[in-house]
Amino acid sequence: MPKDESKTVLLHYSEIALKKGNRALFEKCLRDNIKRAFGDVDSVRVRIDYGRFVISLPEGVPDEMIVSRLKDVVGIANFGLAYNGDKDVDVLKAQILSKIEQQSFDTFRIMTKRSDKHYPLTSVEVNQIVGGHVHQALGKSVDLKNADLTCTIEIFNKRVLYYVSKHNGIGGLPVGSVGKVVSLLSSGIDSPVASYRMMTRGCRIIFVHFHSFPFTDKSSYHNSAELVKILTRFQYSARLYMVPLADMQQMIIENVPAKYRLLLYRRMMLRMAEIIAKKEKARALVTGESLGQVASQTLENISAISSAISIPVLRPLIGRDKESIIHEAKQIGTFETSIQPYEDSCGYMVPKNPETRARLTDLENAEQNLDGWQNLMRDILDRSDMLALRASFSPE
Repeated sequence: MPKDESKTVLLHYSEIALKKGNRALFEKCLRDNIKRAFGDVDSVRVRIDYGRFVISLPEGVPDEMIVSRLKDVVGIANFGLAYNGDKDVDVLKAQILSKIEQQSFDTFRIMTKRSDKHYPLTSVEVNQIVGGHVHQALGKSVDLKNADLTCTIEIFNKRVLYYVSKHNGIGGLPVGSVGKVVSLLSSGIDSPVASYRMMTRGCRIIFVHFHSFPFTDKSSYHNSAELVKILTRFQYSARLYMVPLADMQQMIIENVPAKYRLLLYRRMMLRMAEIIAKKEKARALVTGESLGQVASQTLENISAISSAISIPVLRPLIGRDKESIIHEAKQIGTFETSIQPYEDSCGYMVPKNPETRARLTDLENAEQNLDGWQNLMRDILDRSDMLALRASFSPE
């Protein structure tokens, strides 16, 4: 009889299955990310077997750690900590009973997935034999729709594996499978959620934070670094550019009407982020903008600001309300850091009534008064810091 105690995980994806000719590329990316998620564990083996991933881990790895790490791997639909089962169904039903009777439940069901068509029993027959044995031994009722406990049996490639608890994953596409983007990260609630949203679409994020030190304190500098540390658990490592915006802001304050300050701040930020994107070979920028949430996020202002650059600006939260964004920030663990006090670079010397319906020609005319802003922008980027951050379990 095979040993039940081996550390094996059966893992399934969903969206990757829709990919046809290039599915192997997405599978490889997911496999690599799973290995990164266990970067501090030796002898982890990950292989693809009949449309599922089979992960083998050393005996000493705690189940709680396995579950917490895999729940943060983007691209996973669900997974279960599995046990080796015997091919003889009479032995298998005894093995399963020994595991199930340790659980607390009133109703149960057996679900068999049989990809190995050489196995002598159908999925329905295995369900009936194993389910009948459990019912007779424990007196528990079968419920095929809303069972308290589901035991899944998977028969494939001359193997039988089973698990009594299934964990849901994030879903989406594996981080890095689509390409790189640059995210403009503030210390607030929205932009970390926007960055996470793009990670679930397969993007690897390069972060850029604009700060106004010494005109403001360094709270946003430190908060943004902490936010990136939290988000690295989804992509394992990250680069964070800290860009000092203060000199550019001072030039704008001294030379353009007050109502345009915020919009010109934003245009300059996009331009500098675009330069960083080209350096990093990223194909787009990401912002946390939500339509109508603040003065700069009207349709007119968004259009006028975006015209400063040539690469796309992705806004995954554009149609989201604040309540739903806050809810997701709490789910991914960024909310508590985002609500810490900080001085926002875009809030520096902004009038009470900024322009909400800017015309592009007005902004372009205002920029004509900024003598030498291109040289100043290059100087600012030269003075920027770049921090390399890694998840705590990711090897150097």
